[in-house]
Amino acid sequence: MPIKIQVIDKTLPPPSEWKYDLDLWQHPAAIARAHNVKLWSDEHFVLMKPYYTMLANAGQKTITASIVNEPWGHQTYDDYPSLIKWTMKKDGSWFYDYSLFDKYIAFVMTTGINQRINCYSMVPWKIAFTYWDESTQQEAVFTEAIGTPAYNIFWKNMLADFTKHLKTKNWFEKTYIAMDERPMKAMQAVIKLLKSVDPKWKLALAGEYHQEIEKDIDNYCIASKWEFPADVLQKRNALGKTSTWYTCCTEPYPNAFSFSSPAEQVWMGWYTANKNMDGYLRWAYNSWTKNPLTDTRFTAWPAGDTYQVYPGPLTSVRFEKLIEGGQDFEKIKQLQALYTKNKNTAALEELNKALENFNLKSLSTVTADETLKRVKPLLNK
Repeated sequence: MPIKIQVIDKTLPPPSEWKYDLDLWQHPAAIARAHNVKLWSDEHFVLMKPYYTMLANAGQKTITASIVNEPWGHQTYDDYPSLIKWTMKKDGSWFYDYSLFDKYIAFVMTTGINQRINCYSMVPWKIAFTYWDESTQQEAVFTEAIGTPAYNIFWKNMLADFTKHLKTKNWFEKTYIAMDERPMKAMQAVIKLLKSVDPKWKLALAGEYHQEIEKDIDNYCIASKWEFPADVLQKRNALGKTSTWYTCCTEPYPNAFSFSSPAEQVWMGWYTANKNMDGYLRWAYNSWTKNPLTDTRFTAWPAGDTYQVYPGPLTSVRFEKLIEGGQDFEKIKQLQALYTKNKNTAALEELNKALENFNLKSLSTVTADETLKRVKPLLNK
């Protein structure tokens, strides 16, 4: 049978140049456990490379870096250790060992994830910062509340040293102190402290929308139930700030659970374009369960909530559909720019009208698959 195929004369740039800002949080310790190798060993780094390369090829822009132990209060099956070793010396002074942090960050950058370093966290889910006490020769825990004089002294000393180190490595401009779903008052205290050390420090927050601190958050990711006001989003875009959204274990849809409709991950890319945001965030890329290849359930959360890919590395339908959503976002942006340049008003209006179908309320009556089937042909005209 004679077959003719028409290939559109349009190409996507490489994932590293996508405007779509994907942020799936990485969990290095889980890889060591799944492959039964020593944490931070040479074998561990070799095994991590294909996982991070696969993530970079999905459009990942951000390195997830832990600067304290258990920044999320050990909510995962595997430990989440700090990349920085904190030591209080016998004379009461502090020493910070950045050797592992430097090795890890440099390694991840070689895989193509190199635009942003999000450091978790000055405001962990449990205020308990562990460090090595040289006098007692054992681990100690600092538990003073955020905003107290003791907390400010504890962190200001570290931040001053960390700032110098990052500038020496030429990483300061791309490093952010990151927080996850933290109260506004805690955020305000941290912002004030951070800016007192160096006003050029950047902040990242994934959580609720707070107008009071919006201008101080350089990388702001809001929960799906929130929206950026149009004028605020316009200002953020003009200033080059990143504005994204996320889903977690609470939203029945759209989501990326192992039982979610694969179309929902594609839907996310269209929704991001409709809301004029930059991208999508989700924990986590690979916080695996005890037996991730056979059971995606973990405690009380929906199955598949804690990871998008499998040990191997093995991809998943949902991960591939998440990539497809990012690709569609890129196609939409290309077409909008082309139609505007060529003054093709009819085509531009048709595409923009189609985008209006992508709102959270519509998913309660029309599935993601049904919506996408109607509008996908617009990308291939």
